[in-house]
Amino acid sequence: MTAWSKLLVATTRLIDLHDSAHEPGSAFVQVSQEQRRGLRDGYWLDLGCLLLDFLLDVDFATNSAFVSQTRCLAHLREQYPELPADDLSFVINLLATPSEIHFRSAPTAPASGEVRGMASTKRTALIEKQGQTGQVRLTPSGRQAVTLASQVEDLLYSEYDAAKVLAALARGDFARIPDITNQILMAIRALTQELRRVRENPTREGKLAAFLDNERHYHNALSTIQNTLLSARSQLATPDTMQRFEAWREAQQEEWELRMLSGAIGRVLNAIENLSRRLSELLSDIAEGRIQSMGVVDFSDLARRVLHAPLPTALRDTLVARMMPFGLKVAMPRVTTLMPLLETRRAEKSEAALVFDEHSDARPEDPLLARYLEARGPALRQRLDQAPLSLPEALEEGWHQFDAQDCLAQLLNTFVDTQLLDSRLSVGIEARSFAITLPDGRRIEGPVTPSLGFFQTVDTANDASSPRTESTTATPRVVEQDETL
Repeated sequence: MTAWSKLLVATTRLIDLHDSAHEPGSAFVQVSQEQRRGLRDGYWLDLGCLLLDFLLDVDFATNSAFVSQTRCLAHLREQYPELPADDLSFVINLLATPSEIHFRSAPTAPASGEVRGMASTKRTALIEKQGQTGQVRLTPSGRQAVTLASQVEDLLYSEYDAAKVLAALARGDFARIPDITNQILMAIRALTQELRRVRENPTREGKLAAFLDNERHYHNALSTIQNTLLSARSQLATPDTMQRFEAWREAQQEEWELRMLSGAIGRVLNAIENLSRRLSELLSDIAEGRIQSMGVVDFSDLARRVLHAPLPTALRDTLVARMMPFGLKVAMPRVTTLMPLLETRRAEKSEAALVFDEHSDARPEDPLLARYLEARGPALRQRLDQAPLSLPEALEEGWHQFDAQDCLAQLLNTFVDTQLLDSRLSVGIEARSFAITLPDGRRIEGPVTPSLGFFQTVDTANDASSPRTESTTATPRVVEQDETL
């Protein structure tokens, strides 16, 4: 059983209890086997688990940056070579759509006889998807799900995992050392990210209080883990351990080196130093009162206070000079795109020591349509100079392929918006239907056949054989392989 299977085994019956329609107080207490819908072959579940595992790896490497669906598809095709892009889109849309969970909250004062109240949450989406670019990343719930599936313990108990490294060295089980260190590393990174969230939003008083209460325990756990791993790394350099490792490596089919084990231990030691520094900075901010300046300002309460007691004249003039606009004019929205303002990635010349593995992602200011028109536009215009090009002919000639990507949507845009290629282009409509099956299984069909070309306005009554130009285009629709024509 995989880690995800163990997570489902532990939670499936709880979901059955949540979805149960059993009437409270009913005498019928017998439970029958649940009949579950679906293909019952684990295909969609496997795709979702592989996608979540990949997003967690990228989440650590890119510091929680968004990832394009193209990279996700390329990774999943290592396991499913013929995976259609629509299957990945379905899994992403399903995991990005929240579902409501109902539960009972504990009473604030149990001794007073207060009844447990009903509550619900919709923070169940595992993936966050950008509406404009379609890029995805893990939500806090998704990160927690992957962490639970990986059976990662809290950092306070990870010191026992560090002792497992010494046990693995003593038994000669060297292959287990990277897995053990990865579990410790994930626990350390999870706490590091939680510290960052508390510093960014100190209004989470419960988390802040928990950190203050367990601060001594965290330092003790980090010190124990650090000393244990330093002892393990020193044992790797002893002649006895090196001799046993060489004998073990010769019996393995995979390539192993001793520096792989020392490097895994070194990554955990670096993460411990980073976490200790962040924890010390948080405690210093709390002690000096700087943590309060990062909180959320309730502007509604501030406005009520100003109405109740006006500000002094000097303070009022300062606020007006700094916060009010210089001129009261009509505010019009910008015509240019706002995507550069929403971009969170750092510039390439940033001096911060952050590494982003996004070399294969398209830049937001350089969308796929623009790159498609720039690369294939001149050749496509030359082809249209020779003769009009119908949509079936364009697909047969491969005009929807560009840079090892499927640009079917971009090709259809040229038939819908003819200004993309040339202002003189127009679309002719021929009264004959067509149906094309692409290699990946998609079918494109239309009741009429659109043709793109430099058509002249003609009288259709005199020349019935020529394509008929229309002011609007009949856009073909893409259907699934098993859809009835």
